[in-house]
Formats: sequence, C-alpha cells, structure tokens
Amino acid sequence: MAAAEPRGPQDMERWLCAGLALARQEGLDAEALATSVPWLLATLAETPTLPPPALVADLGRLVCGLPLASSLPVPDTLPRLRAAVRAYDDHVLARLAAEPHLEPVSAALARLPEPLRPRGVAFLVARLLSRLGFTAGTSVSPAVARRVLERPPGELLSSGYISLREPGPALEQLAQGYEALSTGARRASALLGGAEAFTLENLEHLQGKAQRLALEQAVEAAEALSRALPPRLRARSVSTGPAPTSMEDDASFPQGGFSSVSNVGSLENLVTSELVYMEDEPTLDLFDVRYVEGELLYYTRDESLAVRRRRVVTFVLPPSLADARVKDPGVRWQRAVLALGLVLCLVRRLSTWLGDQDLRFHVAFPWQGEGPHPLEAERGLCELLLREWLARGTVEILTPRDFDEVLEGAAAQSKRARVDVLLLDAARQARLDTQKLPARVGLHHLDLSESNPSLEVVGPGTASRGPGIQEADSGQSPRETPWEAWTGATLELARGLL
Repeated sequence: MAAAEPRGPQDMERWLCAGLALARQEGLDAEALATSVPWLLATLAETPTLPPPALVADLGRLVCGLPLASSLPVPDTLPRLRAAVRAYDDHVLARLAAEPHLEPVSAALARLPEPLRPRGVAFLVARLLSRLGFTAGTSVSPAVARRVLERPPGELLSSGYISLREPGPALEQLAQGYEALSTGARRASALLGGAEAFTLENLEHLQGKAQRLALEQAVEAAEALSRALPPRLRARSVSTGPAPTSMEDDASFPQGGFSSVSNVGSLENLVTSELVYMEDEPTLDLFDVRYVEGELLYYTRDESLAVRRRRVVTFVLPPSLADARVKDPGVRWQRAVLALGLVLCLVRRLSTWLGDQDLRFHVAFPWQGEGPHPLEAERGLCELLLREWLARGTVEILTPRDFDEVLEGAAAQSKRARVDVLLLDAARQARLDTQKLPARVGLHHLDLSESNPSLEVVGPGTASRGPGIQEADSGQSPRETPWEAWTGATLELARGLL
C-alpha cells in the first residue's frame, strides 16, 4: 500500500528535516548539514520531485571525497523506516563506495569551479535516480523548501530528530523512498558510469539542460556501441611505405636520446663534469681556455626522424542528417544522437588501435546555404564530445562547401597518407558519383534513412547502390532489430577503417 503524500507545509517541513537528520555521516552537526543545503537546493532546481534528502547529502559527501558512516545506528523512529535505511546502507551506499567510476567522477567534480559544484552534485543525483528507475520521489514546493532550508542548520537538525519520533505521512513517505532506492539498486547493473564523468568534465561549457541531456545520450550511445566491438582488432596490411612525420610533431614523439659525446654543441648539452674547470678567481680559468680552444665536451642527440604511417579519417555529416532526428522502436536514442555516438566511439577506438600511426580525424559539416547550419546543434555537441582530441590537435571540425569539396581534399591528402571518408547520410535513395575517387581513398556510406542503418563500401570508379539493393546483397535478415543493425554496422566500419 502506497504511503500518503505529505500535503501541508508542516508535513513537508517534517519530511525535509527528518530526511536530513538521517544522513549517514559520522558526527553529523550543523556545519556538516550546512554543506548539504546548496546541494539540495540545486537538486530541487534539477528535478521536480526529490528523493529522501539524505541521499543528496550522502552522495555529495561521497563524490567530494568525504567518508560516510553507513554502520552508524539509525535514530529512533518507525521500525519500517529503520529497516529501509539499513537496506539503503547495504544496497545503495555500499555499492556507490565500490563503484569503479567513482574516482573519475570525483576528479571531474573537483575540477569544476566552486560555484558549479552544487550543480554537479545535483546532476549526479538525477543520473543516479535515472539509473535506479526511481519513481517514488516527493513533490516539494520550491518556496516551502527554500523557506525551510534558509533556517539555521542547527535548528534544522533539532527539528529533524524531533520529526523522526512523530509518526505521520512524512515518515511513511521517507520509508517508501528508501525502499524504492534499495529495490532499484538491486536491479541496476551500475550506479555510475563514464557518461557522468564525461558530462561533469564539460559541465562548465554546456548551455542549458537540453544540451547536457544530448551530451549524456551521445556518450551513452558511444559506450553502448563500443561494447559491440572487441578489445582489439587486427589492422589490415597496407602496401604503402611509412612516411616521416612533420617536423612540428617531433616534440610530441621524441626519438632516441643522448647518443655520444662531441666537441661541438650548445651549452644546454654541456657535459656537467666540465664545470670542474671553472674557478672563482676573476682571472682566466681552464674552463675559458677549453671553451676558446673548442675542447669542451657536449652530449649529442640521436637525430633520427619519427617514421610512422599517416592516416586521415574524415567523418561527413551533411545537412540531410537533420532528418535522422527520429527515434526508432527498441532503440534508446535518436538516429542523429547515435550518429554522433558512433563518431565518438570510432575516434576513441581508432586512437587506441592505431596509436603507432600519425592519425588525424576530420569532422565535416558541409553547408553552402544562407543562415545557420541545419546541424548547428550537432556541430556544437560534436565540439564538446571531441574536446579532448581537439585540444591535442588530432581532430579538426570543418565546414566545407559540399561533399565534392570533401572528396577533393581527400584526394589531395591521399598523396601522402591513407584516407578514409565516412559519410553518415539520411537522404533517401542517395547516390554518390565516385568516378574520380582516388584509389587510396576509401569511401564508406552509412545510410540512416531507414530504421535499420545499412553500410556500403564504395570503391573508386563505381556509383553507390540504393539501400534496398544493398540490404539484399548483404543478406541482412528482415527480422534484424534496429539496434542489432547499428552494432553490426559499427563492427563492420571498425574493420573497414583498419
């Protein structure tokens, strides 16, 4: 039987104060409670319903690196509530403390500016509730909550301990909330993930909740697609020879070290034992004589070049991809979000698999019309998703005139590197003219116009075929689900790009 919802302001005040008094903290006092108030206010702005208030305080302390005390005795209150708090200790707090993603999440939160940290804690609370499938939240009036939380922390704590001894709807609702948290934690495969850490790292740059939600979904899609790939794929053999890296890359890829000693060199490479010839006297010393005569010894470096194969992978997201902002049955994300997740997944995996090569990624958003780009939101999201690689200089986001300009650039790059172009298109019955496509350029066409994406590798001197013919040629089962088609296409793309 469901517990009665706290209705009046007094019941809501008892619910808040009693919930805060149940925080699992050693030596809970007014100062410790005061740190939880900004987290609770930020959570109230994040979600219309609140979990038991102690969850916000406990999770905030945990990700801030502060210890919890789940073995503390529960204050004297309803037997049902005491049992629910004990189950919460075992199934929620214990699992959170053992989560493998807790450390990167804590590090990402610590790097946020101080004013943004309550917002970061509120985001983590909302993500945790989503992973738990929590639906037993309590509707709280923002005005009542702010009025209560503005009271001195010591007074809040005293009111909380008094409320815990007064049976009523507030305690029944708290017990129901704790029971729902424990039930959700027992069913959830993970309580924290990489998406939380990634979003916290970019929280400062996110503009609004809609963009944050899109970023979360794209990272989740990338992680789900990545699970369809094996840890390691063998790269196919290539016939082209290695090429030396450009001179500006030598600092990133140092070669050798000190290889010998010579009488010629710069002072920073001077053999330190030569300094014994220096004297404190103002007269000419032996060090000066050896310097003038060219007899000082210097270390010399191995000046060999870093020789690696060059690779360029270009992702093309044309304006027609705006038609892929649809969600198919059985798939958690829109096709456009999955397309961005696929780009992130392949950039991550190829950077690992081809780490010994001079690897560069280009993400092109062709547009020659007037006004804003139809994929302006996706372009901004892509910059956030690939911010790490943009900072390294291995990713460039481009806005060419059209797809022909992309192929012209690929043809020019293919003279010194192996180039692959991946077109993610949602235009129905799209046909590509590849008569002038150079032999060293691989063109991969992922058609997203249907619920089941179809992949086609287009060779030079041929025209792409329609989706229906491609599906028949590939032997794709008509009963294949859209998600199975996505994972299969991701695996084939990874193999093709290697």
